[in-house]
Amino acid sequence: MSPEERLVLLFAQDEALLKIDTGRRPVSDSPDRPTAPETDHPKHTREESKPPVTPSQEAVHTVREPPLEGPCSFPEMSPSLPADKADLESLPIRPSNGQFSPLLAIARYPYRNIKGDLSKQVSGRFFDGGKFWNRSWDIYYIHAPPSLGSKCVLLTPTSEVNRFLQEINREMKCELSLSTDVTAGFILTFKDEYPQPVYAGRSTTRETKDRLEGRIPAPSEHGYSPEGDMNETYAAFETMMEHAIEAIRNKKKSSKQKQMMRAMQEYNTQNMIRRMQRYIGLRPVEGIDEEAEMLIWDSPGVVPTVQTLDVTKAVPHPFWREPVFISIDIESNERCHTQITEVGVSTLDMLSLVGIPPGEKGEQWRSRIQSRHLRVKEYGHIVNHDFVAGCPGMFQFGESEWVLQQDLGDVVRSFLRLGDAMSRRLVLVGHSLSQDVKYLKQIGVDVEGFGDRVDTAEMFRMLRGETSVRSLGGVLAELGMMGWYLHNAGNDARYTMEVLVASLLGVKKE
Repeated sequence: MSPEERLVLLFAQDEALLKIDTGRRPVSDSPDRPTAPETDHPKHTREESKPPVTPSQEAVHTVREPPLEGPCSFPEMSPSLPADKADLESLPIRPSNGQFSPLLAIARYPYRNIKGDLSKQVSGRFFDGGKFWNRSWDIYYIHAPPSLGSKCVLLTPTSEVNRFLQEINREMKCELSLSTDVTAGFILTFKDEYPQPVYAGRSTTRETKDRLEGRIPAPSEHGYSPEGDMNETYAAFETMMEHAIEAIRNKKKSSKQKQMMRAMQEYNTQNMIRRMQRYIGLRPVEGIDEEAEMLIWDSPGVVPTVQTLDVTKAVPHPFWREPVFISIDIESNERCHTQITEVGVSTLDMLSLVGIPPGEKGEQWRSRIQSRHLRVKEYGHIVNHDFVAGCPGMFQFGESEWVLQQDLGDVVRSFLRLGDAMSRRLVLVGHSLSQDVKYLKQIGVDVEGFGDRVDTAEMFRMLRGETSVRSLGGVLAELGMMGWYLHNAGNDARYTMEVLVASLLGVKKE
């Protein structure tokens, strides 16, 4: 349906609106209806994938490919139609600085962010009884990442909020302003590489706001969600949206819950690091309840440390539980995450290291890691380039192996050595592991056979005393290690295992 036809359908009962000159002109001088402008993305026709005979010689595609057709395609979404005549005559100019504020947080501003009599005065004059909504607000919306529940967040340009606060300041003789602390969630800076807010319309009453909100489309099942756990840019976007949602919620309740969750996460991470140190012979087995596997220490809350290690000699203690570390990384089509394109697996059997000095940053141990890389034949033509720089043909630690999609789960299961679970302690390793675990379940691989798990992103964060996790590339850089062709699943699984070894053996907070 053309824009003209949609307007006729929407405003059929108000002929005057249909006569407004919106400034639109046909693309063609033809009296017929103008044709749609050409797009940068012509229709894509699926072709049978033809994997190269020698995967290591495959060239990396750099040409932008159009979205795939079918259940995972992504049609462009147009902004909702404006709600009234003023909106038809002019659309707002997007903020040049990319700054927006969560509208509901602003609507509650005096009740949560102003104390004493001034709170009552400001709320009574500018907010109570629907006064806040009886103003002109340009409303945008954005769906939060799936990890935050895909919640729809209403936004307005921060410049409009600042003008509103200036009006309050002039009349009330006060100095109100939005906090510039990013954790406050009042000022959201949408960088060009972030998902962008969509214009919903201009509101002058609560009823108009509710109507605009009701017309917002549901989030796409396969919306913007690149390898978020591996992508620093997207992780920053997620964090920003989390702060915005916190600014909207009941702060007292959510703050308490958040504090409890953080405390539990820190406790679990401390426990995990101490287990890893025992696995690789850096701590004695004494001080651990073998049956419950609960670690005992006298200073909970303190970052686990070990004495200075002579890396030219074998580690001082036996390898607790004689573990096999298995690192996993999975890549998918960034536009359709049900399409698993690559799986990387690296293995480090600690029994093969008995009596061997680890070397500087564990280089002697790292050299004994065994790595494999799987590519799915049906998706061999897919190369990510929008959210991450994919390089599926650049595996650096051997030859890539091709597998049919229907066989992927069985092959991965054999790689993970789950048949050894009864005789050996299998430890699943990943960098921001939760996403990879979801992918494993998606292809029918149950990870319950693993006796333990370690997230190298959380481990490194705690060892360095940092407040946020780093990407795999960021951790490699901090360790002074070179990582080639990241976002290749085979390479990432290998580097994740190397980070595990190097971090435990040599990371100290400077």
